[in-house]
Amino acid sequence: MVKDRPAFFCTLAMAIGVLLYAEWPFITGILDLFIVAVATVLVVTAISLFRPKGRLGNFSLAAAVFSAGLLWGIMLAAINDREEDAAGHGWVSYVESGAAAVRGKVMDMLKANGMGENELAVVSAMSLGEKQMVDRRLRDDYSKAGVAHILALSGTHLAIIYFVLTVLFGGHGVVSRFAIVGCVWCYVVIVGMPVSAVRAAVMLSMLTLAAVMRRGYDRMDVLVATVFGMLLLNPYVLFDVGFQLSVMSVGGIIVICPLLNGLLPDTFAKRHFRAMKLWSMVTVSIAAQIATAPLVAYYFGTLPCWFVLSNLLAVPLATLLLYGTLLTVVLWPVAVLQALAVKAVDMLAKLLNHVLGVIAGLPFASVEGLNPTVIQVAFSYVLIVLVLRLIKYLQVK
Repeated sequence: MVKDRPAFFCTLAMAIGVLLYAEWPFITGILDLFIVAVATVLVVTAISLFRPKGRLGNFSLAAAVFSAGLLWGIMLAAINDREEDAAGHGWVSYVESGAAAVRGKVMDMLKANGMGENELAVVSAMSLGEKQMVDRRLRDDYSKAGVAHILALSGTHLAIIYFVLTVLFGGHGVVSRFAIVGCVWCYVVIVGMPVSAVRAAVMLSMLTLAAVMRRGYDRMDVLVATVFGMLLLNPYVLFDVGFQLSVMSVGGIIVICPLLNGLLPDTFAKRHFRAMKLWSMVTVSIAAQIATAPLVAYYFGTLPCWFVLSNLLAVPLATLLLYGTLLTVVLWPVAVLQALAVKAVDMLAKLLNHVLGVIAGLPFASVEGLNPTVIQVAFSYVLIVLVLRLIKYLQVK
């Protein structure tokens, strides 16, 4: 594993280092860990270039990579603690205030055109990242239905925006592709740069760069590089619940979906194209749920049971809702058409809330009262990995 994916192994170790420092900050002592970390990285480089073959060589490489990542994680967390927070100074404050003003204008426009309170809460959360208006009942309905993720800006939302911009402006040339990515980043800034959206934007940028350079890429490597870069910039992003769920969800889709798709024979896949499209939507939902279930149980104390049905119904409605919200902004100069677009979005949001409310009220909609410990969460992920390895082994056989 270390030889195949050293970046993944090092990033995992770095995350563990951040966790260790957060729990026991005294481990940094008086020493300047920067020197130690740099020395360790040099050792890793030397071992990777001149490692001996056999078990001893692989073990040495694993130990060196893990040590480097661990020390880097501790060092970054320590440095982050010593730096002054510049969020309230200079151009950063101007950008934040400008982004907040844009969000406010869009919400005022939706209110002025008669959008209902609950509908406005859902639309503002999904499109602007403003979740303050979502009341407890709505949160519970979305959580019990297993689609709370659509209220948080993530890769799905940015992918929709990227697709719309590609259709409008064309996305085959180098300049147009980078211009579209730039527009996506402007949107991320406007919505307040939530961690899950930043993660998605970084991955989207890297995938676009790979396409422009006509280079092949591995999606897991892109995810690992994204996590590594975000930890370098801010190691405490690791403790953001949205970041954890976003990374685990994408990782689960990358790893688990191919295994679930492999459960169906090739002959069935070739003969039933539409059924496979539906099955692909189901596998994405199952994969994301499996990957995030231990964390969801840990943070929220509940697990949804009807999440497959919810996602099959909610994701298309949420997609149409986002398209409609973008249309209302585009039609800003034409008041009559904009009012019609807002009415359509309002109806979609009402339908979405109603459907998820019904699903949340079904028998056995969710398992409540869960309270796993950190050790139990870690053990759950170990168990999931072992089961996935077994499935992969059986498919190969």
